[in-house]
Amino acid sequence: MSPGRSDGTRPLWPLYAAGFTTAFGAHGVAANLGAVTGGVGGSLLYLGLLLALYDGAEVVLKPVFGSLADRVGARPVLIGGLVAFVLASAAFAAAADPALLWAARLGQGAAASAFSPAASTLVARLTPESARGRVFGSYGFFKSIGYTTGPLAGGALVWLGGPRALFAVTAVVAAAVACWAALAVPAVPPLPRARGTVAGLGRALTHPGFLRPTAALAAGTAALSVGVGFLPVSGAADGLPPVLTGAAVSVLAVCAAVAQPVAGRALDAGRV
Repeated sequence: MSPGRSDGTRPLWPLYAAGFTTAFGAHGVAANLGAVTGGVGGSLLYLGLLLALYDGAEVVLKPVFGSLADRVGARPVLIGGLVAFVLASAAFAAAADPALLWAARLGQGAAASAFSPAASTLVARLTPESARGRVFGSYGFFKSIGYTTGPLAGGALVWLGGPRALFAVTAVVAAAVACWAALAVPAVPPLPRARGTVAGLGRALTHPGFLRPTAALAAGTAALSVGVGFLPVSGAADGLPPVLTGAAVSVLAVCAAVAQPVAGRALDAGRV
C-alpha cells in the first residue's frame, strides 16, 4: 500500500504536507535569522534565543496539545494549529518589524507544537499496523524535504524580498495545507485514555528504552540546530549571499531525506 494509491490512503497526503510545512517553516526561517538580526553584527546570544524560542515552545506545549487531541480528536488540533501558524507568519509579514521577530517565532513554534504531533497521530490512526513503518518513513521523508528546501528557498526569498517575503510564503503554504486537511482528512474519534499515576510516569521516563533513543534524538537535534542557525552567520561573515548559506544548510538535511524511507521499510521487515 502506498499513499495516494487508494481512497483509504488519500488523507495521508495532506498530513505529509503538514509535516513538510512545519519543517519548511522551522528551517526556512531559522537558517535566515542571522540575516534578519544583522548577522555577525548582531548579538549571537539574541540569535540563539530566537532559535530556542521555536523549539522551546514545542517542548513545553506538545504535551498540552497532545492531551487536548486525546480529548477532542487530532483533526481539530491539526487544523487549528495550521491556522495559528498562518496567523503568526502573516502577522510578521504584515508588520515587517524585526523587533517582533521573537513573537513571530514563538507563535510559529506554539502552532507547530499543535499540528505537527496531530499530523503524526493521524498518520498512525489512518494506517494499518503492517504498513506503519513505511508510511512513517514517507512522512519523515516529506519532513526532510521541508528541512532541505526550507533554508535554500528561505535564502532566496530573503535575498529577493527580505524576511517579509519569507514569512508571507510560509503563511500561504500553511493556509493551503489547512484548507486541504479540512477537506480531505476524516475525523478520527479519540482513543480511550488509560489512567496513569505519577509513579508510573516516572518509571516510564527513566526506563532505558525511553532514555537511550531520546538522548540520541536530543543530541542529533541539538547538533543540527547549531548548524542551521550559525552556519549561515559564518557564511555571511565570509561574504556569502543568503542563497548560498541556505544551500549549505540544506546539505545537512539531504541524508535524512534519503535514509528515512529506507529505515521505515527495514522496520516493517523486522530488520531494525
